[in-house]
Amino acid sequence: MKKFLLVMLLSVAAVCTVRAENFSDINWGEKIAFYIPNRILDALDFVSVNLGVGPTVEARLMFTRYCDIGAGWSAGTAKAFKDYNRQYGAGVEEGWYWSAICVGEEEYRMTEATPMMDMYVERFAGVPNPLTRTYNFINGPRDFWAIGGSLGFILDGNLYVHPLELVDFVLGFFFIDLKEDDLTLDRF
Repeated sequence: MKKFLLVMLLSVAAVCTVRAENFSDINWGEKIAFYIPNRILDALDFVSVNLGVGPTVEARLMFTRYCDIGAGWSAGTAKAFKDYNRQYGAGVEEGWYWSAICVGEEEYRMTEATPMMDMYVERFAGVPNPLTRTYNFINGPRDFWAIGGSLGFILDGNLYVHPLELVDFVLGFFFIDLKEDDLTLDRF
């Protein structure tokens, strides 16, 4: 556990170093004006809850994708999402996966989605790779470092917490936007 926390801390430090902003380029008026809404949104980002119905069977317990145990199959489960990287809406997931600690195989996809959802296809066999587009830290549709689980038989539910979103939330109090997801005037 200590090694995992050390790796997570070093990863966050590396991302902070790469994303360090020149303080003279920061629009401080905008940062202050959106301070409270951004802290609320960052707090909401910490948890994902997805509920669905359809032909599905799955059971998964996950402590990051490296420590993932479970299996699942879906022939088109319609879901309501409050998901990673501020994805809100509905979509249809289908495919199959199995995983046993840090090896597995997956062919899973989001086939239809509302505009705020990111459609994706995930195919791999072996050890999951955190550097794929699907797990992109800033705008990927899935979180490689998520902790939680899924359970379903016709009715399907997922609950995940996102540790790096918690880091983004805490750093936000010091005007550091690790995830580059804070509201700005340009986003309107």
